[in-house]
Amino acid sequence: MKPLKQLLCVLSLALMPTIGLTAALQHHTFKTSDGVRLHYIEAGRGEQAIVLIPGWLMPAAVFEKQLEVLARQYRVLALNPRSQGLSEVTQQSHAPKRRIQDIAEFLKATKVNEFVLAGWSLGVLESLDYVAQYNPKGLRGLILIDNSVGEGRPPKGRRSNFAQTMNDPVKREQYMRTFSQDIYRKTPPPMLAQAVLDSALQAAPDVAIQLLNQPYPRTYWSETLQKQKVPVLYAVRPWLKEQADALKLKRAPDLITVEMFDKAGHALFVDEPEMFNRAVLKFSQQAFARKR
Repeated sequence: MKPLKQLLCVLSLALMPTIGLTAALQHHTFKTSDGVRLHYIEAGRGEQAIVLIPGWLMPAAVFEKQLEVLARQYRVLALNPRSQGLSEVTQQSHAPKRRIQDIAEFLKATKVNEFVLAGWSLGVLESLDYVAQYNPKGLRGLILIDNSVGEGRPPKGRRSNFAQTMNDPVKREQYMRTFSQDIYRKTPPPMLAQAVLDSALQAAPDVAIQLLNQPYPRTYWSETLQKQKVPVLYAVRPWLKEQADALKLKRAPDLITVEMFDKAGHALFVDEPEMFNRAVLKFSQQAFARKR
């Protein structure tokens, strides 16, 4: 077993005594239609599920506190996308179309029916792309965590030498080390911090670059979101306040909830897990209770 896989397994097993039998973590894999083995973590049970999609190069293990708490009321599943976390590192396609097909196949393999879909960072865009292309009947709500949704002024772009950095082994490692530290404002658990770094480093440079090159205009995200008739929880830091305000104006009051995390880093659910989990539980209860 590779060091990353050993670390993530130990990390998840270490959580088990703290969350009780009903929320014990279970590790599963399934094979996609193009033959890639994807791993996911599951906790809790029930017909209603919360599905978690991590961000750029991140492992499902970042959601440890959500698996611990949310699983007391819901079935919770956290996916390791291809080449991330405990999933297979592959040379197969990482194009957006393939990635959202993975989400569709994941939900089918796990027999998820009614669900709230939560995406963080790149996972926001992949979640929106998935609902735009698949229009899932069982979707009851969207949780979009700390990324742009195409409203207001566009965020600043990546530095122009990003591709060069990714293709230089020394610069790439330093970039990933800095990135993996900067997503927090508070000090994360050491094992989680290491799992995040290892996951960030394991994907090939061309994959790291490709994942950030979305082939859509900004309007794709805003228009996709406006078409959704399910409630949305927008959990963000102050840098996205303008977009949060725009969503409040565009969506009916019962279809938008904004939670502002002004004391957290990009991984706000790690820095402020109690606040985040409370918001998700309240939102999910309301989303599942809505008349369909």
